[in-house]
Amino acid sequence: MTTCKGIIAPEKGKVILTDVEVTDPRPGYVQVRMARTMISPGTERAHILALPNSNQNFPYVPGYCCAGWVEKVGEGVEDFAPGDRVACSAIDVGHRQVGNVVAERVAHISDAMSFDYAAFNGLSQTSLQGVRKCGIELGESVVVLGLGIVGQLCLQLARANGATPAIGLDPMEKRREIAMACGADYVFDNRNTPARELIAEVTKGKGAQVVLDSTGFPAVLNEACDCAANFGRVCIVGCPRGLTEFNFYTLVQLKSLQVIGAHAVHSVPHDRSQPRLWTYQDDMAAFNALVEKGTIRLEPLISDRIRWTEAESAFNYLLGWGKDSLAVLINWEE
Repeated sequence: MTTCKGIIAPEKGKVILTDVEVTDPRPGYVQVRMARTMISPGTERAHILALPNSNQNFPYVPGYCCAGWVEKVGEGVEDFAPGDRVACSAIDVGHRQVGNVVAERVAHISDAMSFDYAAFNGLSQTSLQGVRKCGIELGESVVVLGLGIVGQLCLQLARANGATPAIGLDPMEKRREIAMACGADYVFDNRNTPARELIAEVTKGKGAQVVLDSTGFPAVLNEACDCAANFGRVCIVGCPRGLTEFNFYTLVQLKSLQVIGAHAVHSVPHDRSQPRLWTYQDDMAAFNALVEKGTIRLEPLISDRIRWTEAESAFNYLLGWGKDSLAVLINWEE
């Protein structure tokens, strides 16, 4: 049996680096030798700790943001060949040296795209889903609640899509500083003041025409709708964990709001047949072009780069709720 090194959570709250099996790719799959994988702190922590609306079964394989080289292709795969540089969203593959990924979740990357940046692909698609589904138009005010990786990307993508002003809210000073460095027009500390009050002046008292909630906390939907302008759009980006009380009448109906759900699992698997439906490859081509042009900045979002031998320690820090961390990149080459 062929093995490689990989990360698994054998039980709730525990992560280990161990030997995992490597099999030949099945039909429709691509085998990728990973150069980098990226830890998605909020999502992976939630699954490993079995928080609400997350994984409840163990052993569990964390991770899904990967980049590397094609090693082999399964039967029926025509778009990839050994040696191709690729990014992949590899749910159930996770952090490991070699893994098999369904071809629909693999995308070519250019020689100019670093593996460090390509590893952002899974979270970039989630962010793209939110911004695209909101249909942001030039000059619309946009608020992003929560400036983790997804929130930072949403803010940059909204600005690239014409948001004016682009506003970020987060209680952590470091995250607000990163958002400003990446082009936000305004950032606010929302620890003790309602978002509606914080943004009143910069939205001329109307509220935001578009609000993207990337916090992962279901109760924040109340604040998101409260700070939205009448006839605005509110988008829940990613995965809120748990339940909350919510008054649809006062927060949605009286304001004539649209509430939109955005999650990368609902990108279409094949060529688009309807407007505003994008394949994984569509999303990655767009995102990679924006990164290569410098429109999207990723370097400020990288908290740490580690060798695969340090992965257990990195996860233990995150499980202890290392809130200051954004992207942590695992190097599997060394």
